[in-house]
Amino acid sequence: MKCMFLFGFGFLLLSVFSASKSKLLYKPYDPLVQLNSSNFHSTILGKSNAWIVEFYSSWCPHCQIFAPTWREFSRQIRTWKNIVKVAVVDCTEPDNVAICRQYEVDRYPTIKLFWRHVNETDFGEKLGGERDILSMENSLIDFLESHWDAEVPKDWPDLRPVSTKSLAELTNSMPANRQSMLLFVEQPDLYTGRKVILDLSVQREILMKRLLTTNQRLMKDLNLKVAEDTVPAVIRLYRNSFQLPLLKFHLNESSFDIRDKVFNSIIGTPRNKTKVEGFFYENITATSRSSTEGVYMTDLENAIFNLLNQEMAVSKTIEGERLSAMKSFLYVLKTYFPGSPPVMAYLAKLYDWVMQKSQSISGEEFADTLKELQGENQYLPKMREFLACKGSEPRFRGYPCSLWTLFHTLTVQAYSDVENKKSSKDNTGKVLFGIRDYVKNFFSCQACAAHFTRMAANVENEVNTTRDAVLWLWQAHNKVNLRLSGDDTEDPEHPKIQFPSAKACSECQSKDETSGDIVWNHDLVLKYLQRFYGSESIVKAPLPFPHEKSGSYKNSAMGSNVFSPLIQLFLCYCFTTSISFWMYFGQDGDIAFKSLQYMI
Repeated sequence: MKCMFLFGFGFLLLSVFSASKSKLLYKPYDPLVQLNSSNFHSTILGKSNAWIVEFYSSWCPHCQIFAPTWREFSRQIRTWKNIVKVAVVDCTEPDNVAICRQYEVDRYPTIKLFWRHVNETDFGEKLGGERDILSMENSLIDFLESHWDAEVPKDWPDLRPVSTKSLAELTNSMPANRQSMLLFVEQPDLYTGRKVILDLSVQREILMKRLLTTNQRLMKDLNLKVAEDTVPAVIRLYRNSFQLPLLKFHLNESSFDIRDKVFNSIIGTPRNKTKVEGFFYENITATSRSSTEGVYMTDLENAIFNLLNQEMAVSKTIEGERLSAMKSFLYVLKTYFPGSPPVMAYLAKLYDWVMQKSQSISGEEFADTLKELQGENQYLPKMREFLACKGSEPRFRGYPCSLWTLFHTLTVQAYSDVENKKSSKDNTGKVLFGIRDYVKNFFSCQACAAHFTRMAANVENEVNTTRDAVLWLWQAHNKVNLRLSGDDTEDPEHPKIQFPSAKACSECQSKDETSGDIVWNHDLVLKYLQRFYGSESIVKAPLPFPHEKSGSYKNSAMGSNVFSPLIQLFLCYCFTTSISFWMYFGQDGDIAFKSLQYMI
C-alpha cells in the first residue's frame, strides 16, 4: 500500500509539474525582471531608475531567435542597474493582453524605453536601430543622454564629456571628498567610454569622467597624443595634477574587451562571469510531440480564437486601413470557414458588429465584444491542446502552424465553392487579399509579417482566380519552408519540407534531370490540396464543455490544458486512494470502493 501511495503521489506531482511547466523564453535566474499585469505598474511607475522593456510573444519565431541576444544584452548591462534595468513582458499570456494594448504593442518583439519617475500616461519610447547587443547599448545611451537635462540623482555618473579647458580647472572641479578621479580618453564618435562609466556605476564611490580627444588644450596639459597605441586610455588624475596611466588600448580593440579589462582592473572581479549561447529551454521529451496528421477543427478554431483575442484585441485603436483589413478578414472567415453552426453564428454576429463601426474600434471594446457574443447557440471555443499542430516542445509549431492551416483551408473552401457553383462568381481577391491584409496589419510577429507582405506585394497581378489563390498560397508556404529549413525555430520532429512530400503524393512532383530541382504538377497538387484541406477531410472537434465556450481562458503559447492543476490533484488523489483501498481490503475491495464513492 505504501508503494502504491508513493507511486500515486509521484504521479500526482508529475501531473502538476507538467501542467504548470513554464513555456516562457526567459528563466527566473536571468538578469532581468519578468513583468506581468499584476506587477507592471508597481515595478515601472515612479521608480528612480530608467527601464528598457521587451514585449514579446513566446510563439513568435523571431522572438525565439532574439531571446538569446536579449538575455546576453541584459547580462552585458547588468552593472548599469542603478541607472537602467532590463525587463520582459510575455504578451501571449492572456492576463497580459491589456498591458500590451495599453502600451501600444501589437508587433513582436517590441522594445520600449521608460525614463525615471515615469507615470501611467507615458507609454515609453520605441528603441530604434539594429537589434544586436552593441547597437542596442548605443541606442540606450542615446536615450539616456536625450533625457539628461532632466533632473537626475546626484549619485548618478555623468556621461557628458569633460568641458573644462585646463588641467587646473579640472582638478579644482573635483568634489571635496575626492583625492583623485579616473579619465577615459577616447575619440568623440565612440560609445565605449560611456559604457565603461555605466559599468562602473555599480560602485558609487568610483568617479570616472570622459575626455574627448577634441579637447586639445586639456589633452596637451595631460601630455596625451592621439595614436593607435595611446587612445583609448584610462588615467588616474590626482588633485595635485599628478597623473598615472592605468590602461592603454589599441584603437581596433573591441568595446567588450576594453570594458572587461577596465572593470576587472578597477573593481577586481570579472564584469561578466557567464555568457549565454543559443537557445535555453527546458528539455521536453519527444513523446509530447504530435503524432497526428491532417487537418483538425480544433487547430483551426485555436487559430481563430488566438487571432481575434490576442492579435486583433491587443491593438489600442483599430482605424483606417487596419479597420478595413479587419472587416475584410472577418468577411472571409464568416463566408468561407467550414465551421460548426455555433461557430459560424458567432463569426457572423462579430462581423455584423464590426461592420457597424465606421470610424474606429478600441482594442478593449473589441475584446469585451468577443466575450459578450459568447452564448449557448453561438460561441467560439477557447484555446485547447493543439493536435496536428502540436510541436515536440512548446516553442515549436502551435499558433503559426494553425494559422497557415487556416489560410489554406479558406483558399481551398473558396475555390471549392466556385467549382461546386455555390458561389455565383469567382471572388478572386476576397480570400487571398483578406489574408494578406490581416498579416500586414495584425500578425504580431514583426519579421514574419514583413516577409509575407514582401512576397504578396504583387499578388494582384499574379492571381486571377480562386484556383490561382490556392496555388499562390501553397507556393508561398513552400518558399517560407525552404527559407526556414534548418533554422533554430524548426521543430526537429517536424522538419520543414516541400509540401506535399513525394511519399504523400508521388505523382505531384518529379525531378528535373539537369538541375535536380522539384518539378510540380500543379493540377495534381491542386487536387491534393483540395483533398487535404477540404471540409470533408477536416477532423471535427468534439463539442466543447460549457467552461470551454466562454469566460476566462488559459493560452500557454499556444496549447492549454482542459483540467487545472487543482483538478488534476483531486483526480490523482481519488485514483490512488481507490487503488490503495482495493489492495488493502483484497476481496472486500468492492465494498471499500463503494464506500469510497460516497467520500468523493
